[in-house]
Amino acid sequence: MRILITAQAIYSHLAPLVLPVAERARAAGHEVAVATGADVIGHVEKRGLTAVTLPHLQSMGEAFQSGALKRPPGMDKAGSVTVELSPEFFAASFAGYLAESSAQDLLEAASTWRPDLILHESTEYGGYLAAESLGIPHGALDIAPMAPYDHPAVTEEVNRQRAKLGLAPVDDAWHPFRAFRAGVVPEDFYPTDSRLPGARYYQVPAQTAQAGLDPDIARLPLDRPLVLATLGSNASRLPGGARTLLNTIVETLGELPVTGVVALGADHDPQQWDGARPDNVHLTSFVQQELLLRSSDVFLTHAGFNGTREALAAGVPMVAVPLFAEQYHNANRLEELGVGARINVQDVTRDSLAAAVRNVLDDRSYRSRAQGIQRRSHALPDLDRLVEDAAALAA
Repeated sequence: MRILITAQAIYSHLAPLVLPVAERARAAGHEVAVATGADVIGHVEKRGLTAVTLPHLQSMGEAFQSGALKRPPGMDKAGSVTVELSPEFFAASFAGYLAESSAQDLLEAASTWRPDLILHESTEYGGYLAAESLGIPHGALDIAPMAPYDHPAVTEEVNRQRAKLGLAPVDDAWHPFRAFRAGVVPEDFYPTDSRLPGARYYQVPAQTAQAGLDPDIARLPLDRPLVLATLGSNASRLPGGARTLLNTIVETLGELPVTGVVALGADHDPQQWDGARPDNVHLTSFVQQELLLRSSDVFLTHAGFNGTREALAAGVPMVAVPLFAEQYHNANRLEELGVGARINVQDVTRDSLAAAVRNVLDDRSYRSRAQGIQRRSHALPDLDRLVEDAAALAA
């Protein structure tokens, strides 16, 4: 079977699920290609996978710089203020401009590659539109469960794009996901109104190729709880910056009876860091996050979905400081589930952050609930089953 998998030209949309699924599908004997924008196509090729470049699919940053998309309201303050993902922006960008660009490229690519099945990561609507236009089966790999897929503005934009391809309108907001939706957290993570009857859930295996833990981190003291903190790879690129927030995190952990590990980001050399340097906080540019989470007591995070998923799979409760995109909604969900506390960026002080970390450390119910989700994660089938289930759509 020929399986085409599509993704936004954003590394964080590509790496956690699209590439592992493509590798498993190839190992199962299918012909597989991954289609995405030129900005990240190298990551596909590096894995030895067949890559299809979509020449008109821009990354979000490129779309902002070219003026094709307007930045969402408040984005100029991101890093100093939490910016909520609005349904209208999601509709105009992901279901609108980016979807139209990728759909046209995909239809052209499909004329020669001829897929039997298209799987699209959940924010990449072009794959859905192309499959509908071609009349072939399609499904979604859900890399952002809390995005506003079911908002009327999104359905309206989807129908606008369908009309451009001569397709009839749909009145079901979940139409792009109905045939096959692959989640990578237990169903419990999803709010009840977004749990689709035909949805299936899988576990993403730990990265076996990951190098061993940094010896300097392994040698950190053993007599205190370990708090891992990171704001993700995009924090330093935010218009408002995240330097002040990072420094507040370092200072706060320095005042608590914990051992802190703070990943400053690839753009920050710890040797050049001119902020706080408490003795009980280890500063690094990069940390083997998935590995270190296994021995962490609290994860202080921006609530990006991939880190959230990894923490839940490790049974680690969280303190969430969402920055932008759907992180706001992820953080809300963590609080609703009782597996984490949340603070908006503008409300972060050393006192408020210290209180949140202490609360999650001292209240064992946070850890118990996180470990409950961990147990359910471990019971999910693996990505080999995902490939089997997806292939059954076109069998």
